[in-house]
Amino acid sequence: MSAVFEPDEASFTEQQPQQLNFYHTEPKSFATPPAVSLDTFYEGRAMSDFLKLGIGFLASEKVQQIFLENQFSGLQFVPVEVHADTVDHCFAFMNCIADYDLLDPVASNAKRFKEVIGGYAKVSSEKLDKLRLLSTTITHDCFTLSNYKLVYYVNERVKFALEQAGVSGIDFVPADFAATST
Repeated sequence: MSAVFEPDEASFTEQQPQQLNFYHTEPKSFATPPAVSLDTFYEGRAMSDFLKLGIGFLASEKVQQIFLENQFSGLQFVPVEVHADTVDHCFAFMNCIADYDLLDPVASNAKRFKEVIGGYAKVSSEKLDKLRLLSTTITHDCFTLSNYKLVYYVNERVKFALEQAGVSGIDFVPADFAATST
């Protein structure tokens, strides 16, 4: 999935204390919902079904319901408060709890592997290793990569359900594979 800004849509930033992260694919729980606020340098106030946060997506209630009804796996929805012109409690952070080792770091020109995040901080052109993919049993509907967490992958069932529902704010980009496996 890839972010698509709708007309007049802004992005958001998590307020302090920052609790959301995508570096560790594990369930998260907070006594108080994390708060995100509209980036004030945007004039627009439109909100899509997928709000953009520097560290991932915030899913609308509509999207959460689609995932619930279809029992899609691999994601946890973490409730957040969205501060724009009003406070909205209908969005949740899309926390990936499934990851797979599919990135081809050489073909992707991956740089700056950081132990603290368990992955690469920069990838120039994300390429998957086709042999790894073919030898891996993907058991989740949604996942990220074990060593590069800035992306969400979804299967055709998820893509179809979200497209049928007419959700806004995302696009589906086919996975790109390295020419040869490393």
